[in-house]
Amino acid sequence: MNAELEKMLTDYVVLAQREPAILGAWKFGSISRGMDDALSDIDLVLLIDGSCFSQADDLTESILERVCESIILRWEEDFNSGAVHNNGYLIQTPSSLSHFDLFLLNQDQIDNPMCRIHYTGLKEEHILFDRHEAVKGLCNISPAGKLWQADRNRLVRTYLYHFAMSAKYLLRQDYFKLYSVLHTLYEAHASLLLTEYDAIPWGGPQNKLHYIPLEKQAHLKRYVCLENFTQVRENLRQSLAWFRTDTAELGEPVDTIDIVRDFWLCLLR
Repeated sequence: MNAELEKMLTDYVVLAQREPAILGAWKFGSISRGMDDALSDIDLVLLIDGSCFSQADDLTESILERVCESIILRWEEDFNSGAVHNNGYLIQTPSSLSHFDLFLLNQDQIDNPMCRIHYTGLKEEHILFDRHEAVKGLCNISPAGKLWQADRNRLVRTYLYHFAMSAKYLLRQDYFKLYSVLHTLYEAHASLLLTEYDAIPWGGPQNKLHYIPLEKQAHLKRYVCLENFTQVRENLRQSLAWFRTDTAELGEPVDTIDIVRDFWLCLLR
């Protein structure tokens, strides 16, 4: 991250340590993996005393107000609950706008699955401060994470069912339904590739997809809906060919792919 955000993070942690309700803090996201760059934002996890969790949003936001120029807005995740709050902030820095994300974990519900995600792979070097070794204790029970797992047979069936559907939407030139189908095709193809190439036991698919071969990354970028339906049709034709190759390379049968391909080509002649 840039120097402005580094100072802001340092200042935030200094103030957070003065609040008894905040039991500890650790780095999360790219800064915890040593993968951050000048464009990276701040991902900070705070462990909150359970008796104070209902006031944690106001408390942690008040600290942020003191270390940045101003808060432009706060965006809360839909999964926020009594166990975890993920509050994303768009903030004004001295020279720009930046993101500052706070992940608040309720110590009384630390075994909640959403809480566990935020201390998966936690190591002592990630800790920024630790009151009463509460965070160190989480290091000892930190989940190791896991590589991508999915049912390849179901992924292939999902892909082909929706690919066949794309033919009628191309003929109707129904952009919005085609957009939805293309999204499903992208998700299924990406998931299939991750079952083979995933190399990191943390993060979501957006992180993991960087580890598949570059050529196959380029293939996934064809799943985009354009106003030029002729180009979308050509992209889909080529994408199905790539999907067939990937399926065969993984040892899965391709006979149904050939049936769907022939139907699709015949309908769109």
